[in-house]
Amino acid sequence: MATRDNLVRIPARALVNLGARYRFKLSGKDATIRAQMNNVGNVYGFDLRSAGAYNVIAGRIAAAHLTVDF
Repeated sequence: MATRDNLVRIPARALVNLGARYRFKLSGKDATIRAQMNNVGNVYGFDLRSAGAYNVIAGRIAAAHLTVDF
């Protein structure tokens, strides 16, 4: 239930988030590449923040980061 008086209901949803990292050498320096994907199943709906306050579940988001030690 999404409100105190039980007039609004948000169905349950399962979200899957995945991430991985790989450490390697780049020009003799330590480097790490990290990839992350949130909401792999591309689930849409609403997320309850507090009584009567909602947020839209973001669609699939992917990001990658490369870090190199100098």
